[in-house]
Amino acid sequence: VCCFTLLHILVNGAIPQERKEERLLPTSTQDNLLGNSSSSSSSQESQTGRGTINITVISSRSRVFIAVDGRTVVDVNDTELMEKAGLYFVLLNQYDGSVIMNKVFNFHEYAYNVGVPSLFTSLSSGRIMVLAVKLDAGLNMPQGVRQLLQEFGSRWAHHLRFRSYLAWVLTSRGPTLGEGNVDPYEITTENEDVDNLETWTNEGRRDGPVKVQSNIFASPVYLEVTVPLVIEGDCWGERERAVFCRSHDGYGDLCHCQHPAPLTYHPHQLENTVIDNVPVVIVASSRPQELYRCLVTVLRQEGGDVSRVLVLLDGYNTELIALLQLLGVKYQVNNMEGRTFISRSARISHHYRFSLHALFNSFPNASKAIVLEEDLLVSPDFFSYFNQTSWLLEADPSIFCISAWNDLGALHTATHPSRLYRVETHAGYGWMLTRELFDFIYPIWPSPYKNHDWDIWLRSPNLRAGRECVVPDVSRTFHNGMMGTHIKGVMTHSHFTAHPVTAVPAIPLHNVHRMKLDEYEEDLYHTLEGDTVYFLNSTHHPCTESYIPRNFT
Repeated sequence: VCCFTLLHILVNGAIPQERKEERLLPTSTQDNLLGNSSSSSSSQESQTGRGTINITVISSRSRVFIAVDGRTVVDVNDTELMEKAGLYFVLLNQYDGSVIMNKVFNFHEYAYNVGVPSLFTSLSSGRIMVLAVKLDAGLNMPQGVRQLLQEFGSRWAHHLRFRSYLAWVLTSRGPTLGEGNVDPYEITTENEDVDNLETWTNEGRRDGPVKVQSNIFASPVYLEVTVPLVIEGDCWGERERAVFCRSHDGYGDLCHCQHPAPLTYHPHQLENTVIDNVPVVIVASSRPQELYRCLVTVLRQEGGDVSRVLVLLDGYNTELIALLQLLGVKYQVNNMEGRTFISRSARISHHYRFSLHALFNSFPNASKAIVLEEDLLVSPDFFSYFNQTSWLLEADPSIFCISAWNDLGALHTATHPSRLYRVETHAGYGWMLTRELFDFIYPIWPSPYKNHDWDIWLRSPNLRAGRECVVPDVSRTFHNGMMGTHIKGVMTHSHFTAHPVTAVPAIPLHNVHRMKLDEYEEDLYHTLEGDTVYFLNSTHHPCTESYIPRNFT
């Protein structure tokens, strides 16, 4: 089946050499498209028949607009607020043109820079992708995103400059169906090729930043593309998977046509297991792709068992529920619709309290449980780690949790995967608690009408009462989330990605029996009194270069 592409680009000024052949719309049409009135293409029915869809895209300073066969999908107009700026992205089903995904990436927020590559590379082949710029997306677009867009087949996106505008329709892992770009800066040499300019990098230039004129904006881009729909083949096999993958995407091989990821993960029992009756709760909000990655790492490990996993959802989310039903994972919904909270942190805390209560109610015979969050990935020896340490919770009353995460386990400090520590805090990001601890904290949990963070509260001295948590030198979980209540993309990149995670199963832990309080303190004093320890009598700050004397060995 062949297709045809109708491309219009609106410009008020000079047309770059590569785009001279594109036909301009009359001024009246431009005014109609960029004003408050609906565009003509969005008010008429498709004339192309059932086998095609018409896609209309506007990219400009004040408006971004995307319509499919006259149905408006995106229309952000009459505002130059920076929070509305960015790269708008719509994903369409290639079989019927229905909307699968609708997102905006504001590159002035670092988290979106980090999240674009993982999302775009996890899309199924053949999907129809629509991208358009509102106000600006070029100033802070990182080189990695530019390179990815170039690999996807764009002629212009990787050169996108400050306040340039782009409209682009393509197929995922396939050809470009239509692309238009307008640059606010004139190309001064008539025969100069955009791909050969030697000054591209900050906003696409290589030799340093461009002199930005704050009053210059590119002219709007208007793009119309007629796209042939694809006849649905024999993809996915299972009917349940087919239903899910027609409406959702971003799950990598889960929706791969020829070689889809499994829906069922058969349990792999740990050798000498003592935690086969310990359930795992995953506290989730509204990030289905991240939850799927978390579940896969849990279920495919030795010790992972879908019958012992319970997901607690913060509110009713149809995509999350469809995913969990597809994978056969038990879940409960914490319906907080209509409730008001003093802060986002208070809502999260209330959901945690609900989740722990639901967990121990659902597994009435469990004396312990493991707590995860949807944006965590677990290591191959995650369950082996807890299998070797869980007994400490019963053997030593001075220990109130076992954690798979080490806050201080950075690349330059964490090098001993078999080593354990005791810490005077609560370490989250994958931790084990007892029913006894839950019974103690549940009645005194802070009110949802009081501003607080559940984890900070759990670390408070009066609640901890001198008890400690056991943590590994090298973490057994990886924090995969890009944005949260207290973190943004910069912290994710600088802090969490610098934490190594073990990569092999069944690592024997060293001296677990010495983690009980008396034995641990005996070993600690022995280390501090050894010949390899030197106490510096210095008034300098430990982070200054002069803190350690020169020629110190």
